[in-house]
Amino acid sequence: MKPLLSESSIQMLIHQQPISDRHPWASGDPMAVEAHLKATCAAVSRSTRALSRIEWNHYGSGYASFIDAWFYKRDPGFDVKKRSGYQEEHTGLVVLFSRLSPYCVFMEGEKRWDQRGTVSYMPEFDMVDRITTPAVAKLSEEVQPVLESFGLIRVGRSELHEPLSAGVHVATNLATHGLSQFDALFHWED
Repeated sequence: MKPLLSESSIQMLIHQQPISDRHPWASGDPMAVEAHLKATCAAVSRSTRALSRIEWNHYGSGYASFIDAWFYKRDPGFDVKKRSGYQEEHTGLVVLFSRLSPYCVFMEGEKRWDQRGTVSYMPEFDMVDRITTPAVAKLSEEVQPVLESFGLIRVGRSELHEPLSAGVHVATNLATHGLSQFDALFHWED
């Protein structure tokens, strides 16, 4: 199977350059990409009646090559398996949107929050396509066609597991083992 990303695309991603000739990514305008993804997320919420918590600001510091969108419902199917005392505790669908391409990935993650603060997952390759909660799996099936209608392409573990060439370095705090194509597309440096 041919790797998803070419060596030149990987270098462009590492240097924060878009790898798509599709609008809005081809424009190289981060505000246009963000506006497109905000419209996408709003459509997801309207279509599925899901609530969301979305990290638009690079986790507050550094640089994130992606936007972390988390969709959930206040419904027992989205309850966390083990409560820990926060007012809000839910499991939900994580969609990482590449800022530099139309690619996105699906994951499952938990968030907890109240007046004391927020506790959340940090995305990593091992989470890609790992959706075990039935309500989250159903939501993912509803979300995917909405994303596709906005020109987004869901990629999975099998497309992103390819290791990066020796000597290629990606500045990321998310890698848990060797660097892969996932890390080229979805990296965060604090």
